[in-house]
Amino acid sequence: MTVTIEGLDRRVTVLEGQVKTVSHFAGLAQRRYEATAECVSVVQIEIKELRTEMNERFDALGRRVGKLEQRMDRLEGRMDRLDERMDRLEQRMVRLEERMDRFDERLTNVENRLTNVENRLMNVEDRLAKVEQRLDGVEVILRSHGEMLQEILRRLPSAA
Repeated sequence: MTVTIEGLDRRVTVLEGQVKTVSHFAGLAQRRYEATAECVSVVQIEIKELRTEMNERFDALGRRVGKLEQRMDRLEGRMDRLDERMDRLEQRMVRLEERMDRFDERLTNVENRLTNVENRLMNVEDRLAKVEQRLDGVEVILRSHGEMLQEILRRLPSAA
């Protein structure tokens, strides 16, 4: 193989072209690297800002959850007191129902006694009606006897 200046010149030109291309691509790669590094740093900054904002939001949410838990505790306390009041009311209702049952028994007893008294009064009324009838008969008899005595007295000679 013979080396000529022209051959070397062509090779040098080709190599220079390749060096330019490599240099161009190295520049592009360097700019891409720098741009990527810059993007990465911007993204890292945004991630830090987002983390800070998220942490603040989580803290605020934690405080709100704490307040809600306190409210729930108060509401549970109220519910417990209401349950206790309901239990007391139910006990009072049971006692009242028992009293009402006793009252109903007494009332039934009084009603039975009143019915008995009514029956006895009706019996007395019936007996009174019979007595009145008998008295009417006795009155008729007494009137008749009175008239007979007057007639007898009129017929008797006067004792003068």
